[in-house]
Amino acid sequence: MSYFGEHFWGEKNHGFEVLYHSVKQGPISTKELADFIRERATIEETYSKAMAKLSKLASNGTPMGTFAPLWEVFRVSSDKLALCHLELTRKLQDLIKDVLRYGEEQLKTHKKCKEEVVGTLDAVQVLSGVSQLLPKSRENYLNRCMDQERLRRESTSQKEMDKAETKTKKAAESLRRSVEKYNSARADFEQKMLDSALRFQAMEETHLRHMKALLGSY
Repeated sequence: MSYFGEHFWGEKNHGFEVLYHSVKQGPISTKELADFIRERATIEETYSKAMAKLSKLASNGTPMGTFAPLWEVFRVSSDKLALCHLELTRKLQDLIKDVLRYGEEQLKTHKKCKEEVVGTLDAVQVLSGVSQLLPKSRENYLNRCMDQERLRRESTSQKEMDKAETKTKKAAESLRRSVEKYNSARADFEQKMLDSALRFQAMEETHLRHMKALLGSY
């Protein structure tokens, strides 16, 4: 079995957004299912009325002649079909109520989930920010090192060398802080992303089980 927590770890950390938008499709699919069943119920109701009309037509058949008994057969069979499809219409209408009720429960669940995973969204944004800062800090440090080496080769005055060394140390300290921030943000993101992935998977599994049960009634 494949797990959400084992995937969705793309380079740009878009996995959370992909999972979140996937889970958001749950209420949409539930609404679409309700619309589909409603259309089916309308079709069944129309068919029931058509069969009732056909039954009435059969009851008006001529009572004379050898074919006359068959009109009664047509009337009875049409009545039975009309009743069967009318009963199916009622069952479908009850099923629609169940689907809509589940849809309302879903919206509440998703609202709660959105509040619970907001920390993961923040972690994604923080990691994105420090991920952009780290290369800049590294580049700045390398440039300072090259400047210091260039001044050394050019036999620059000690005063200029001291200035360059100070700038290099500051760049090194800035790089160290950037690395620490990145590592901290990465660890925080990975933990929260894993928690959210597990939560999303549980929601999707529950959703599919519920939809399967509803379709079983269909």
